[in-house]
Formats: sequence, structure tokens, C-alpha cells
Amino acid sequence: MEENKTIAEEERQKYLDEINCLKEALCESSRRNEEYEEGKRKDAIRIVNLESQLSERNKKLEECSEYMKLANDAAEANVDITDVVKVMRRRIFGTNSDASRFLNGEIDPNNPYLKDMGLEEMIKSVMRRTSAILSENKMHNNNEGNSKGSKVVKMPKLTAKDKSVNAVTNANKRGIYTATVLKKMGIDYSNLPDNAKLIKRKDKDGGDTWYVRTFEYVDAQVVCNEYKVGRFNVPGSDPQSGKHPDTIIKGNPVMPSFARFYLFSKFFLNLSENRILEALKTMYTKIPQATLNYWMHQIMEMMRTRMEPVMLEAIKKSRFTHNDETRIRIRSRKSKTESFKYHTEYIQAVLSPEQKLVVMLYDEGTRSHELQEEKVFKGSSIKYFIADRAKLYETIENDLVEYHVERTACWFHGRHYLVDAFIVDKRVKHLIQMINLLFEIERQSVDRKHTPEQRFIFRLKYSRPIVLRIMNELEKIRLSGNEYGEMVHRAVNYILDDKKAFMKFLQDGQIEMHNNAIERMFRHIAIGRRNWLHSGSHFAASNIGFMYSLLESCKLNGVDFGEYVEDILTRMMNGQEVNESFLPNHYAPTSKKQETAAA
Repeated sequence: MEENKTIAEEERQKYLDEINCLKEALCESSRRNEEYEEGKRKDAIRIVNLESQLSERNKKLEECSEYMKLANDAAEANVDITDVVKVMRRRIFGTNSDASRFLNGEIDPNNPYLKDMGLEEMIKSVMRRTSAILSENKMHNNNEGNSKGSKVVKMPKLTAKDKSVNAVTNANKRGIYTATVLKKMGIDYSNLPDNAKLIKRKDKDGGDTWYVRTFEYVDAQVVCNEYKVGRFNVPGSDPQSGKHPDTIIKGNPVMPSFARFYLFSKFFLNLSENRILEALKTMYTKIPQATLNYWMHQIMEMMRTRMEPVMLEAIKKSRFTHNDETRIRIRSRKSKTESFKYHTEYIQAVLSPEQKLVVMLYDEGTRSHELQEEKVFKGSSIKYFIADRAKLYETIENDLVEYHVERTACWFHGRHYLVDAFIVDKRVKHLIQMINLLFEIERQSVDRKHTPEQRFIFRLKYSRPIVLRIMNELEKIRLSGNEYGEMVHRAVNYILDDKKAFMKFLQDGQIEMHNNAIERMFRHIAIGRRNWLHSGSHFAASNIGFMYSLLESCKLNGVDFGEYVEDILTRMMNGQEVNESFLPNHYAPTSKKQETAAA
């Protein structure tokens, strides 16, 4: 019995041990399960984070895909990837590259797109013309000669000896100022009655006189002329002064010849005012900068206020204009208590090929559409104007619906966008080729001296099929979706969204297909910006804009800018009323005979 009890206890203990082992195993399993669940939770979090990182990397990869494409194209074209990313257009191609010649407007005669259109004769003519141009020698800039100037005459200085009148000392002591004496003294009183007598002052030897100076530019020298002016007692009247020398503006010593030197230097040669002052120093002429600036802006303001309205009235007679704007840096301040700040403002330009005139308007640098609407379009004969797709021009077209003014687009701008796209996708090459051919057709028309009617017929025969083909190809690209990149679609949308305006030139032979004519007129302003950096005020910028109007208008009409400025200022000084004969398109130089008669 006792033995059975012992066996039972052993069995019981055995089962208890097994149970304890099972409990320990269960606890271990539970602990491991918890660790697993914790690991699983952590893994889930890690997976989410990894998925998020992967998503971001995929986005970056997608964003970089275009740049990878650029890199591949760059490697093929042998260009710098940095320049490609920045889309530096034609600059990225070597001078001997086929791409460079292509982007500069050459045409591939073997292009199947061009052959399919039946334009073999035109292509051959274009290639002959291109070959002739390429065979010509390049123009070289003339070497700047070190011309030796003539002997410089120093600016007269007032001395005690100059102020005394030795030739008439005895007469002065007696207070006798006859016509002969006054002539020897250099005093002109022809504007006064014969009985006028020079006032004699006790504190001043030689009568009540003073000196008036005028500045001229003669034979590459600045000449300072001094005139002696006297005050006279006139019976029955207050004391009056003798005759002053004739000047453009009373109290301003600048003569037409000196104004010619300054304005030619500043606007034609693009010299800064500091360099003009340095040039004056070499001529022994020292004028404070503020003084010179004040004198010249007086002259420019007078020309602007008198001539600009006449120029605008002439442009309003046009049927077609070019319109554009350019930047200018202005130093100004809102009030005298505030410090000066530099602002980027705009000059708006209007060119009339018919009138051969251009006006550059500055109204405190505004880029508002109202400036051109009020001063140019309203009350004019203008029916078409060519401009880019800036918002102000679209607004002008919408605002002037009642005047039936229509905007036409610039094909050079459209080609510009396609050239950018060509850098990342060579498949747009045939589109640029066709636009190149459009420009060559225009050159052919110019070479054949077509009238507007003849050019209209010429365009219908050759240009219209090309334009329709271009628009058809652009529509296909737009419908292709993601097959083409962002740069290509950007170029396509630029043209197709303005399709009506791009096809407008096919309706009238007088309309140009590009806006290059007015773009070229901003070259002097662009060079000027680099030299004189900024304009000191809105007032100065208005004068600068007008002077560039005169300069570019003179170039359009083959008129010498320097001679023109001196002549019209001489006419204004002589009291002539400003009319259309003062404008460069109607300008006829004053003959020497006429000048003598006027004198």
C-alpha cells in the first residue's frame, strides 16, 4: 500500500513537472509571440516608411527622367549638360555643328517633309541663295583709328584784364558810350531804341555790363564763346539789357552743335555721362555733371514735348504696326524723406513700317495696356499690330474690339520655343525646318521686290501649304499625350493656343510674319543699360525713351542722327514751328543758302 502511494506521488510529481514545463513553454511561446507581434508592428511601420520613401524617390526619378533625357541628348550632341538643363538655345552648339547651322535657319533639301509638299523649286532657290550668302566674306569691324585731333583751344577765363576795356578807357571816364565805343566793347544793343544809353555804375569800370557764355562743338573741339551784355537806360521805360546771344532755351548756354556732340555720344555711341565728361576734359572744358545733366535734359524735354505728339499723329495714320516693350532701370524715390531705390520699369515701343517712324513711350514705367490704347490705337487707322503673347497685348485686342484692331503673332517667337524643345527632343526638327522655309520664302519675296498684293499671292502659293502642314503636325503632337515631353508641349501650346494670330499674315501682304524689326531697335537701349546702368528719374527716362525714338527713326530713313539733331535744334532756336517736316520721315536738311538767308 505504501509502495503504491509512493508510485502515485512520483507519477503526480512527474505530471506536475510536465505541467510546469508546459507552462514555461507556453510563457516562452507567449513572450515570443509578443516579440513577433512587436516585430511585425515595427516591420509594418518600416514598410510604410519604406513605401513612402520609395514613392518620393519614384517622384524624383520621374522628375529627373526629363533631365536624364537631356543628358542623353547632350551626350549625342556633344554639349555641356549644364547648359542643356538651362536650355541655353543655340549657345550650346559648337560653331561647326550641323545643329548650329540648322538652328541659324539653314534648310535641309533632303528633308522628306519638304519634298512631299512639292516645293522643290523653292527649296533649290533657297539653297542657291544660302550658298551665295555663305560664300561671301564676313564683315569685319573697322579698326578704331587713333586720329590726332587739332589743337585744342582752352576755354576762356575771366581775368581783371578781360574785364577792363582798355580800348575805350578815356571814353568811359567821360561816360561817353557811342555806337563805335559800344562796338569796340563788344556790346550788341540792336534790340533797343537808338536813344538807349549804357548805364554807368560807380562801383564798376566800363558801365553796367556782364558776360554771357555759350558752348559750341566745332571741329572736334568745344568752343566757349563769351558775349558782353550791358544794361541801358531807355527813356520812358525801365532799364533794359542789351541783346543776348540766340540760344535754344533762354538761360541755357547749350548751342545746337554742342547738343549734337552730347546726344550723339550718349545715344548713338552709348557713352555714359561720366565718359562724356572725361571727353570734355580732354578738350579743356570742365562742366559739373549736375549742370550738364540739367542743361541737356532741358533740351531733350523741349524736343519731346514739341515733337512726340506730331510723331504719334503720324503713326496713327498707319494701317499696321509693330509693338513691343523693353526694360529700363530707374533710380527714384516716392518722397524726399525716403531713400532712393532702384526699380525695373518698362519702355513701350510702337513702330510703323509705313511711316518709317518709331515712338518709345515711358509713363513712369507702366506696363499697362492703357498707355498704348490712349496714345496710339484710339482714333487711329491701325487695323493690325504684331506683338508677342504678353498679357497687355491680348488686353488691347479685347478692349479695342469696337475699333476692329487685330493682333498678329510673331513666328520667330514660335520658332524660339521649338528650338528650346529641339534640345530635349530631336523629333521636332522637321517643324523648325518648315518654319525656316517660311522665313526663306519671305526673303525671296523681298529680293523680288514684291508689292503687298504680289506678296499676298506669293504667300498663298508657297507659305500657306507649309503653315497648314505645321498646324496639322502640331495637332498630332498635342493629341499624342505623354509621348512627348513638357518642353515640346510648351512649344506646341504656344502656337496652337494662338493659331488664329499665327495665320493672320496669310490674309494681307502688308503684314509681317515676325516682330524682329522692333526687337532690333532695342539694341541701343540694351547696350546703354550696360554702360550707363540706370536712369536717375522718371523724367529722365521719358527723355531717354524719346531720344531713342528719334535715333531709330533716323536709322529707318537713312538720316544722319547727329546732323539731324543739330539742324532741328537750329530751326527751333530760329523760332520755326514744329510740324511734320521736323520728323525723320519727312526731313530735308537745311541748305547753306537757307541758313544764310535765315541769319
